[in-house]
Amino acid sequence: MKLRSFLGVILTVVVLSIGLVSISGCSTTVTQTSSAIQPTSETPVVQPTPVTTVTAPAPVVMAVTTPAPVVTTVTAPVPVVMTVTTPAPVVIAVTTPAPVVTPVTTPATSPESQQLLLAAIRSTNVQPYGGVYYVNAVTAKTLVDQTQAIFLDARYKVDYDVSHVSGAISLPVSSVWAGTVDPKTVLIDKDAVLIAYCAPGCPAGLELAEELYVLGYHNVFVLDGGYLVWQNAGYAMVTQNVTP
Repeated sequence: MKLRSFLGVILTVVVLSIGLVSISGCSTTVTQTSSAIQPTSETPVVQPTPVTTVTAPAPVVMAVTTPAPVVTTVTAPVPVVMTVTTPAPVVIAVTTPAPVVTPVTTPATSPESQQLLLAAIRSTNVQPYGGVYYVNAVTAKTLVDQTQAIFLDARYKVDYDVSHVSGAISLPVSSVWAGTVDPKTVLIDKDAVLIAYCAPGCPAGLELAEELYVLGYHNVFVLDGGYLVWQNAGYAMVTQNVTP
């Protein structure tokens, strides 16, 4: 009986010793493990990077329905077209008798006085071409009074019919150029004193005077400024009334 109790005590001591040894070994292992992961001055501490996962909400898709555009049709009124009928213009035809052009012969009265007058005029007036000289209205009137000078209208016949210097003969330079009028059949005496004219600023008077001088007429003058200077000086004009 006492032996059995003694063996029981010894067994208990052995078991407790083994338990203490096991606990001590575990403690040593834990301690060693803990000290193995302690940071040192030579080993950098790597902190784990926290990873945050953000879950975005699903996008909300809103369906917008635009209303169909309203198309308004505007009907414009039909324009009113007014037809205006104007009466036909009344054309009054004025027939003027064609002037009778007859050969003109200057009477050889006082030839000495005539030559002196012509020489004086030539010496004091501008000579635009050859033996052709310009004269003003007063000098032209002197030539008409003292030498029976003849005016020659170098414009178109229609202009001559409207208005011209009293006693002038229509001799368009365009007709002379075209050969439809021969000055020699109108002006026989080549010593006659001739004064050609046109409208103000028109060169036809000078052009006619040049043609006559080339044809052998010796006493050719040009009314400087045209028929208007003669009219403004108050000298005689022939005016035809033409109804528009």
